[in-house]
Amino acid sequence: MPSTPRTATATRTRPREAPRPDRVWCPCRLQSVEGGGVSLIFEDGERWSCSEKELQELDPVQDGQLDGVEDICTLSIVTEAALLYSVRARYFRQEIYTRVARILISVNPFRALPIYSARHLTDFQKAKDSMELSPHIFGTGHDALRGLAENGKDQAIVISGESGAGKTESAKFLLSYVAECVKGHDGQDGLQGLEGRVLQTNPILESFGNAMTTRNANSSRFGKWLDLRFSEALHMRGGQITSYLLEVTRVCGQSEGERGFHIFFQLLQARRSLPSLGLQEPSHYRYLKNSTLEAPGIDDAEDFAKLRQALQQLGFSEEEQMQAFQILAGILNLGNCDFYNQEEEDAELGLDGESFVAEAARKLKLCEAKLRSGLLRRTVVTGRDEIETFLRLDQARAARDGLARMLYGRLFDWLIRRMNATLAMSNGGHRSGDGGATNAVHSSERLLGILDISGFESFATNSLEQLLINLSNEQLQLQFNEAVFKSEIEDCLKEGVDLGEAILYEDNSDVVALLDGKGGVLDMLDEELTMPKATDSTFANKVLKGHGATSRLIAPKFQGSASFGIQHYAATVTYSCEGFLEKNADRLPLDQVADFLQSSELPLLQELGRGLETQATNAADASPKRPVLRSSARRSATYRFRSSLRELMTKIFASETHYVRCIKPNAANRPEEFTSVMVHEQLRYSGVLEAVRIRKQGFSCRMPFQDFLLRYRCLSLLVPGSLGQGATVEMLLHWAAKQLQLPGEPQFGKTKVFLRDTTHLALEAHRKAAVQVAIRHLQRLLRGARLRRHLRPIWPELKQISGWLQRCLPEVDHPFWCRFRSFQQLSLELQTLTELLQAVTSHKVSVPIQMLQRAADAHRRLTQELKLLQELRRLWDESADLEALGAALAAAEAAKLDEAPEVARCRKRVQDLKLQMPLCEAMRAVLGSKDIPQARQLLQMLQQAGLEPDSPTWLADLQGGQLQAQLLELVEAEQRRLQRLQDALRAQRGDAGGQAGAAAGVGRGGGRAR
Repeated sequence: MPSTPRTATATRTRPREAPRPDRVWCPCRLQSVEGGGVSLIFEDGERWSCSEKELQELDPVQDGQLDGVEDICTLSIVTEAALLYSVRARYFRQEIYTRVARILISVNPFRALPIYSARHLTDFQKAKDSMELSPHIFGTGHDALRGLAENGKDQAIVISGESGAGKTESAKFLLSYVAECVKGHDGQDGLQGLEGRVLQTNPILESFGNAMTTRNANSSRFGKWLDLRFSEALHMRGGQITSYLLEVTRVCGQSEGERGFHIFFQLLQARRSLPSLGLQEPSHYRYLKNSTLEAPGIDDAEDFAKLRQALQQLGFSEEEQMQAFQILAGILNLGNCDFYNQEEEDAELGLDGESFVAEAARKLKLCEAKLRSGLLRRTVVTGRDEIETFLRLDQARAARDGLARMLYGRLFDWLIRRMNATLAMSNGGHRSGDGGATNAVHSSERLLGILDISGFESFATNSLEQLLINLSNEQLQLQFNEAVFKSEIEDCLKEGVDLGEAILYEDNSDVVALLDGKGGVLDMLDEELTMPKATDSTFANKVLKGHGATSRLIAPKFQGSASFGIQHYAATVTYSCEGFLEKNADRLPLDQVADFLQSSELPLLQELGRGLETQATNAADASPKRPVLRSSARRSATYRFRSSLRELMTKIFASETHYVRCIKPNAANRPEEFTSVMVHEQLRYSGVLEAVRIRKQGFSCRMPFQDFLLRYRCLSLLVPGSLGQGATVEMLLHWAAKQLQLPGEPQFGKTKVFLRDTTHLALEAHRKAAVQVAIRHLQRLLRGARLRRHLRPIWPELKQISGWLQRCLPEVDHPFWCRFRSFQQLSLELQTLTELLQAVTSHKVSVPIQMLQRAADAHRRLTQELKLLQELRRLWDESADLEALGAALAAAEAAKLDEAPEVARCRKRVQDLKLQMPLCEAMRAVLGSKDIPQARQLLQMLQQAGLEPDSPTWLADLQGGQLQAQLLELVEAEQRRLQRLQDALRAQRGDAGGQAGAAAGVGRGGGRAR
């Protein structure tokens, strides 16, 4: 007999986290249990079956995760499902930020949200701790600034995530918050100050460094580290930008659905305003014609206007801007140069379109013949002889594209150097000997660094660029592991403290060693440059042979393929080694290219050529005509990148680091769409789950005994007399647990005390209360003594001011005019208050008394009201400026002076002006044109409006009466003229009739005579 399903208690059980392909995890409830099988139902009605054993292994759903908690650490049980569901619930409420202790998760909303207003910024500025407010990117900026002020240690903010996750926007909001918090400390405000100049670097970097990809319409195609220097008082003293891995290959071509750097499309959008550049439609240029011309959410015309404004604000002259635009135009025309093989064997290539070479040379102000020769020929040195050879078709195209990429890359570097010089000179910097600007950090200064670098990349074809980008992400993940996990474990073991349950995390140090370690993949790539017969294939074979035993290295499925795979912390990526050696050699595209650029008549291009010459001074290749760029004695592009990356990681490791993990919620870049599988992978790879686990299991605070006593001994102020002198750390914590109900059990190491998160937070809260008690006590004593000493000389004046305030202060939100209703009385009261305040000031007593502050505020308000009324009085008699009158009336209405007679008179004047000014202008126009029909029509309109030449309604300063009188005189004069004309015509008719009669009589007489 079949068993009856048990549903009575099943429906009342707590929801469970069940696996689901489309959402990874999803809450479900038990529907029935029958015959050892379990039936569960999801919230949308779908069903799922499992065994009773599998049911017991499912984690229960907590109430907080269904609502979406602000801090994941507040959940009693943290699972992958709890993290994912909480982030998802908050995302659909447009709460894109979630906190894991002080690690911020930011989900890209793909839309503008009203959460970055001045009110939000002010809330964080006023907050003592960002944890008091909801998670926000401003909170990360608040923590970094507080770290600078309180800890005196350099700060670093690492923003990571894949392309399209919102890293660039997060960095911009962070920078805006920091700039606003310290604005004006350098003695200037707004865009004139250093903070404003730092913000103005964004439009320039986005125009020249961002492009549309299939993942993101405004993707940063370079990495950026921004160093901001601050004084001890948090005055911004300078800034410096360092760029990494600009994707210059995007200049010459893009994949389907992408486009080149924004600056090209901005420039072409504004081509009509720049006729000297002779630019055409984007489809005219080979480098752009395959691009998607419009990027969603990008307004090229508006962004170009912002770019021009930013360049001007940062000191780029109009001439320098036009020279940069000329180089960009030259690059576009250079891309149109193509080649073809001649019929004769071993003949020089033909140029397909001579006009494009000429146009590119004209834009770049280079010798056309030299440019053509550089694109078609190459000089080979054999011993002491130089042999000029013709380039093959593929070589010529590579030289053309190489020149274009080099010009763009050098222009980008020049922009950054110029911006750095401006930021260094803006406040405290000074010129160096070579004309640059130094940005040295003084011992008393602190650094705040913001890192925005390309996220982990994995495409259908991955080359050297992706390998270097992924290496940088591996280094950042390693730093994250070191800061959050390794240091925790190692410190506990060193101090002999039991950490409890083992903490497992994804250790990627072996990947970093494989790529960047001694004898690693990139070392092998550098070695291949010294081998005479090295190829991409020999390099790939050397890597597979040298590191074949490493589990992180994946051999290709097909032998002979010049490729290998790396099992990164985020995913396994296969790299095609084609072009690795050439890219790493970083060879110059043309013979003597530095001299060639310096021969240009364009000063900026000459400067770029000098930079190439300086960089190549200490470099030497087998052929002196083809120098290879190198850093110091090293020559490869990867070596320079690795050196820069190591310098960056040294800064980050030496700083107190804050993390922003940016998440891309869907692949289509659409708002209100959440792909759980995609988000789950990003959360796992970001290390957030491990961070939660270590916060729950480990010790968030570890402090030397002496430092602990110095910091927390003030707790005794909360219960006076209960803690004796000479207390040890153990005595202090035992007292706190008893008197303050301190949660948790601290552990004592050899030199440090270890506290879990709950204990540390409770101690900090109690310490804050104790500090407030001490501050209030000291303030009470000091203020009392100061007041008693200083108030005696000004006591009579204070009594009079108190009486004035009681007599004259209006009700709340009411102006003083409502109290007195007289301009003269307002003036008298202001004079009285001014004399009283001057009398107090004459005693040179500077004591912050609330009554004096109220009096000063009343004086300010009263002065403002009188100024407004005086302005209205001035305007009603002599001003015909409707804009000025409107502004004055708006200010008066804002000050609630609506009932003042001055407001009424000004309103009447505005009405009269709006009526009479058009009429006066019309009368002047008619008087000038002598148009009589228009004059009569206008006079009729004036009569209908009740306006006469002597009417008092006319405003005297408009001279409407005189104009109307002139108009009447014009019409009357015309009437008189017409009358005279008519009289003359009548007279002429009379004369003509008499003469006709006489002539007729003579005729008849003559006839009779005959």
